[in-house]
Amino acid sequence: LPTRLSVSSGRFAKPMPSPPPPLHPAVAVALYRALLRTCRKGQHPEVFGPRSGTSAWLSGVSCTGNYTDDDPPRLPVEGAASVREAMKYLFRTNWAESVLASAADFKEEASVPQPFEVLREANLRAMTLLPEHHALPPRLPVFAYEHAALFPGEETTFRFFEPRYKRMVEAVTSSPENADGGAGTSGGGGGGGWFLLRPREPYFVLLRITEHAQLPNGDLAVNVMAGPRVSVVEEASEDLSVGASRLTWVNKYELCTDEDFGDDLPKPYQSLDEMRSHCLNLLMDATSIDNILSISGPPLDPEAFSFFALRFVTADHDVGKKWKWLACRSTSHRLLYVIDLLESFRESKRMKEEGIPDSSYGDSVEEISDLEDEEKVQAVDTKNK
Repeated sequence: LPTRLSVSSGRFAKPMPSPPPPLHPAVAVALYRALLRTCRKGQHPEVFGPRSGTSAWLSGVSCTGNYTDDDPPRLPVEGAASVREAMKYLFRTNWAESVLASAADFKEEASVPQPFEVLREANLRAMTLLPEHHALPPRLPVFAYEHAALFPGEETTFRFFEPRYKRMVEAVTSSPENADGGAGTSGGGGGGGWFLLRPREPYFVLLRITEHAQLPNGDLAVNVMAGPRVSVVEEASEDLSVGASRLTWVNKYELCTDEDFGDDLPKPYQSLDEMRSHCLNLLMDATSIDNILSISGPPLDPEAFSFFALRFVTADHDVGKKWKWLACRSTSHRLLYVIDLLESFRESKRMKEEGIPDSSYGDSVEEISDLEDEEKVQAVDTKNK
């Protein structure tokens, strides 16, 4: 199977770690309420990501306790109520022990989920994926780089050595009270770590710096996570404070959403939610729950889910195709593309198992199988820009 759709087997020979002691009831209640707020009462399970044992925690969320062949593990994907119910189940038990026990049943490895690390990552992802426009800086600097494209929730590492981009990092990571004291910030960009990625006009993606550090040679290593797409309303201005190495700023922008509202759906679908559900079922047929959760909890919102699903069928290095889908303003078009690929992939598997040549499906399956075994967080150097 292709990289992101592969089901691992026999990987985990390590002994299971011991679970931490149960949380104090008052702590468990506080943590549950905080996580509930962060995921917007279950409406956004995508805030639960793969770091810090969070995917193991979410895998535990899908537990019912004792699995059998008739009661396999499943995801809380039927709506916000199913996410809330799954969370309640875990917090009524020693949830960390439940995660490890369910992994042991399937002879798989699970890291010990650390509860407050789960909350910290969920908060970070929520701030990036679900930003409130009024909480964003009034103006943002632009990183014009045509060799990178990120879907919402994707992460990568940039290495900045040009003075303008090193100045950009300083400007957007400084505290708001210090933001208007530095050259070129003009009272904008300070705090939060936000900037815009633009490979070419008119496409922009909002990025947030999650970590940054200075390298021994003076360059900056900057980890970022992608948030929503952005539409620029007002022409950008150029900051001349760094001499010939100019930094562009956007003075007015708005967050982008798709323009289709389910009124032009391909047959036989009656709604975008129905398309999302079918696509997720195909994805779960093609790979394991553990592999799905290696990205995040599957979003309930069809638009967010369409980008989530594209990550399983689009190579990290295929920048052109990724920007094509980022520019697309139709959720149904993205979902239909993934559905067609996954249905062809499923049919090809069936025909292979039955010994039937699959020449009719070769082109679509090859598109999935071309995925390379590379890190989800890719290092990108800007010096060839």
